[in-house]
Amino acid sequence: MVRWMRKAQVAPGKFMEALGFATEIAQYVKKFEGLPPVHVFMDSFGDMTTLRWVVDYESLAAMEKVNTQMMSDQEYFQKIDSSSHVF
Repeated sequence: MVRWMRKAQVAPGKFMEALGFATEIAQYVKKFEGLPPVHVFMDSFGDMTTLRWVVDYESLAAMEKVNTQMMSDQEYFQKIDSSSHVF
């Protein structure tokens, strides 16, 4: 198993908007073939303005397959770019 995790620090006053984006992008990427469930977490202790996306892949090959699809999806990058003001 390979665990992939990405974290982002939420901008002041933007937590709810950032949480909405985090769940929206987790839903959007379901379209990529072979992608296991994407889980969205927020820290419960310390600095609670950190959001995390976590995916558990079966192998590096499985992760690479999905990553290749994502890197060629312009809409994915547009969504990511549109969220820059909340992180």
